Amino acid sequence: MSAVMLEKLTLAAAGTALMSGIVFTGSAEAAGLVNGDFETGDLTGWTTFTTTNGTVGTGFPKVRSFDTDNDGVASNSAAFRVGQVDFEESGGTPRGGGIFQEVSLGDGDLNISVDIATLDTIGGNYGGGIFELLFDGIVVDNFDFGFVAANVPEFSELSYIDNIIAGTYQVGIRITRPYTQNSYTPVQYVDHFQLSGSAVNAVDVPEPTSTLVFFGISTFATGVFRKRRQKS
Repeated sequence: MSAVMLEKLTLAAAGTALMSGIVFTGSAEAAGLVNGDFETGDLTGWTTFTTTNGTVGTGFPKVRSFDTDNDGVASNSAAFRVGQVDFEESGGTPRGGGIFQEVSLGDGDLNISVDIATLDTIGGNYGGGIFELLFDGIVVDNFDFGFVAANVPEFSELSYIDNIIAGTYQVGIRITRPYTQNSYTPVQYVDHFQLSGSAVNAVDVPEPTSTLVFFGISTFATGVFRKRRQKS
């Protein structure tokens, strides 16, 4: 065997040994919502849905600059103009839609929060918007703006706290009104959709030197209804 051939075989064997020695192990990295602040200027990462006989508005949802958290500074917010498609009896079932996305979480405490607002620019409206925070399709917090005066923005927030096990969960928001949607309908805003807590920080994300971890699915509990709690 020539010296060149022996060198090639030696290098090949060394490469095989090196490759077989690669082991994937886990490391904890933060995970969370994609585009929770709508900083991309669109709804990247989110899926839009509508209820039966509901609409999120012609040309909606979309991202607009609005001071949704009432801190005096406008920022990108998801905007909706929800309501019924076909007229139902006044005071009937609220209709509309919203957005959601799936997130992978670890074991531990979970805090969800989101800022919400509504603005009517016409002449006042009895349906400012009913906002529902959703966790795996279940309402865990609500807020009904009820009547809103013209050109007076109103603000609030939704939140939820729980202790969960590792899994893939669906997080979202649903906005509805018991009236038809038209050009007089107020615009509803959502911003700063955030997840925090040990369940977020405990998610295992695979790296080139880490073990690949697959996520399961779990469940959780329901929440409470809050009526017209104003945010300062």
